[in-house]
Amino acid sequence: MTRKKLSLGLFAAALIVTGVGTANAAPAGCESSGYVCLYRDDDYKGGQVNLTNSTTAISNLGSYGFNDNADSFHSNFGNDAAWWTDANYTGRRVCMHSYTSNRSFSFQDSDEATSAKKYSSPTAC
Repeated sequence: MTRKKLSLGLFAAALIVTGVGTANAAPAGCESSGYVCLYRDDDYKGGQVNLTNSTTAISNLGSYGFNDNADSFHSNFGNDAAWWTDANYTGRRVCMHSYTSNRSFSFQDSDEATSAKKYSSPTAC
């Protein structure tokens, strides 16, 4: 084996061991493909409400005991989703793009989500 091939192989092994370049695992409760999860606290903790394959929209998160409680989100979904500051998808809209997450909402967004839904397009937001 040439020195160059050996060096590349060792470099690739180091990347795998350290986790560099590998996908992050979904937070607890949001491992299923197609889920978009809103969490009560930062770092995907404190309870959650999920948009799933069968529940694609929630017009009032208060019905789930989750009104104005979200502080982080994770999307395991191939299309965009969004949450709004008011019921029935009104007020200010905040996009959650496909396969993204936010471990800590800004001061402006903290505890503001009141409705949420998944879109049928990866470019809806």
